This record gives sequence, structure tokens and C-alpha cells, in this order.
Amino acid sequence: RELPREQAAALLNLADLDARTGRTREALTRYRAALDAGKAAKDLYATGRAMESVGGAYEELGDYHRAADWYGRALSQRLTQGERADEARLYGRLGAVHTYAGRYGEALRNWRAAASGHRRLGDPAAQA
Repeated sequence: RELPREQAAALLNLADLDARTGRTREALTRYRAALDAGKAAKDLYATGRAMESVGGAYEELGDYHRAADWYGRALSQRLTQGERADEARLYGRLGAVHTYAGRYGEALRNWRAAASGHRRLGDPAAQA
């Protein structure tokens, strides 16, 4: 019997372990598999988390263009769900990878969106 939601959760957890122990390429493979399982289960949490994690893996590997692409995908999904804290965090992650890539104008737009989101959430520490 297929359990795509449980499979997605297990793959995310295993990928997190890979990522925390420096096995970023292995983590990336598992995050992509988790994304597929999340899509099969129509699980928005799993797909959003997997997309953000794929972005994080690419960021760790220094591929800032791909990281920005995946963070953007995750952000698009979060925007449709109205998950404000996740939106603000993803804008911040986008700002970071654009900064690393030397795309300062794009980085500034994302940093401003992140600060605005944290301000609306009443989170001055994150806003700073």
C-alpha cells in the first residue's frame, strides 16, 4: 500500500539528517524525492518544505541561482496559502542568496519585503 504523505515526511527527515552531517548532495536527492511524494499526496506542507529545503541545499552548494529559483517556488506556494511567517522567512532567504550572488538590487527588494513581513507579524527581532 502506498503512503505518499508518510513517505514524504520520512524522506524530509532523512534529508535533514544528511544535510546536518554535511552530505548535501545526498540531502538534495532525498529532498527532491520528498517533493515528488508530497505532490503525490497533495500535501502542501511537505511540498513547500521540500522546495525550501532544495533551495537550502543549493545555497549550501554555492549555486545561488538555483537556490533563488527554489526559494521563489516555495514563496509562490506560501503566498497562495497566506502563511505570513513563512513568506517573511523566504523573502529573507531570497535576499541572502541574491546578496551572495551579487544581485544587490534584487536582494534589497527581498530584504525589504522580509522586514515588512516581520514588522506586520510584530516580530521586531526578526525584522532587525
